Amino acid sequence: MTTQSTQSLLINGFGVLFVILNSFGLGLRLSVGKLLGEAFAHWKIAVWALVINFVIIPLLFIGYLLTIASSIPDEIKVGFCVAALCAGMPFAPILARLAKADVSIATTLLVVLTAGTIIALPIGLPLAIDAVDAQLKTSAWDVAWPLLLFLLLPLVLGCAFRVGWPDLTPELAPWVLRVGILCLLFNVNFTLVAYWSLFVQEWGTGSYIAAIAGPFIGLGCGYLLVSSLRVKEVRIRHAAEATTAVRNIAPMLLMMIFPFGSDPLVTVSITILNTVGIVIVLVFVLLWRRAAPDAQATTSAPASEPAHGEPTPLHP
Repeated sequence: MTTQSTQSLLINGFGVLFVILNSFGLGLRLSVGKLLGEAFAHWKIAVWALVINFVIIPLLFIGYLLTIASSIPDEIKVGFCVAALCAGMPFAPILARLAKADVSIATTLLVVLTAGTIIALPIGLPLAIDAVDAQLKTSAWDVAWPLLLFLLLPLVLGCAFRVGWPDLTPELAPWVLRVGILCLLFNVNFTLVAYWSLFVQEWGTGSYIAAIAGPFIGLGCGYLLVSSLRVKEVRIRHAAEATTAVRNIAPMLLMMIFPFGSDPLVTVSITILNTVGIVIVLVFVLLWRRAAPDAQATTSAPASEPAHGEPTPLHP
């Protein structure tokens, strides 16, 4: 086995493991009844989040690629198209807690947007790639089957495990989360080592400037969401903005591993987008945390199981 094939195996293996563990861990933390209650209580936010993340943001991304960033390579454009349709950042509840925002809203939006991604990505990605005139092609089924097998199935199994073995869930869930994050770190590090020359090569193409634009588009659309609905509660505003700002790395990893596994520039573009996006949003989260009064900190997540496993009441 060559060095390149070994590196690809490690990158893909740790990427798939992260997606499986992240989805399974999310299922372990979810209380379906509380999630549905939270979604119905804030149905306007959930509906508008779907519209913004699967209509407005993809159109803005495609418009940006056709105008300002028209000169970047086709494979990079494909990575941006993937990002445009992958909503629901896996770490949104963690960022919401760090920002002293409403963790329950972040968790609810995460699940709603992840479900939306499983439906929208297979339908929209082939159309988005055609719209930006990229030479790469894919089919709806090539996009759908990894999402169903590695994203949806572990999520369902996690929910089933929580129902079947409730006593084991509080101890297992944190470990699943930690190992999943470790797998993601390995994936990113092996990607940087394997494709470092491509990361350097793309420095002069405008790809990094486009990556910086991505999270600001998300933050702007998140602000549009809460402002159009006249949401006054700062904790809810920041939870919605953080969830919308960064795209969902789990389906993005599946796309770079399966439909576009032979196109390393797609992997490079997705890695650049996620890394830059998380750093930028983390800066905003820390600023929100600094500005938030201690009394406004939300430490419970009604849509998910709290760290100590005890239920918490729903917020109206």
